[in-house]
Amino acid sequence: MTLEEYRRKRQLSKTPEPAGRVRRGKGRSFVVQKHDATRLHYDFRLEIHGVLVSWAVPKGPSMDQPANALRP
Repeated sequence: MTLEEYRRKRQLSKTPEPAGRVRRGKGRSFVVQKHDATRLHYDFRLEIHGVLVSWAVPKGPSMDQPANALRP
């Protein structure tokens, strides 16, 4: 998707996120974006073959341990 197409699809006045910009470089970019959606998390985006692929990263580890957790 081009940046122009992305901008056409987004309603940037309703969502507080960056509009994006074109950056010329060696193609090794990454982005970490705080995403306060239904649940707070971070989006980690890594450029692979000219495309930013994305993973959602939770705000922190769970403090709940499963019943079958290994114990010392």
